[in-house]
Amino acid sequence: MSDNARNYIKALYGFDAVVRRVDQSRWGAASPCEGWSALDVVAHNIGMCTMIAGIARGVPANSAGHPVVGDPQSDWVDARDDVLEALDQQGALQREVGTPWGHLAVDRFVGLVVVDPLLHTFDLAKASGQVAHLDEDLAEAGYIQLKKAGDMIRGERFGPEVPIDSDASITDKLISIAGRNP
Repeated sequence: MSDNARNYIKALYGFDAVVRRVDQSRWGAASPCEGWSALDVVAHNIGMCTMIAGIARGVPANSAGHPVVGDPQSDWVDARDDVLEALDQQGALQREVGTPWGHLAVDRFVGLVVVDPLLHTFDLAKASGQVAHLDEDLAEAGYIQLKKAGDMIRGERFGPEVPIDSDASITDKLISIAGRNP
């Protein structure tokens, strides 16, 4: 298993821990991800898992649709298990396929998107009234990745960087560079 896949899977399990603790009454709560509820956050992550499972099986990313979520926790577990199974197949990480960022090996793609479940772990935790605990090594790698990307990340889901103290935790730095208030 590659470092990229290992980190992506670690981020998935961090998200999973939060999903499993969401009280059913909180799925409609607003998240720090502008315009999204807790349910929207989990639906997005289900969609990402479905897309990544597809590309690991050789299906171009543009064929993935937005999922309809009936039971958020159960639907999440199904998507999580499917992507883990797909990534575990012989040769899946080396497969090259169309992604939203061009033709890439699956391993490279999961290395790029590891920040997605990481940030959305924060979003879902905040929306559902939980304390967000992010893996510090993943948070540091995500912060470095977003810092390098600069203004290219600004737009629909990444607002302007939120000013914080220079001695803030690496998790807070990651959250603030993504345009969220830690």
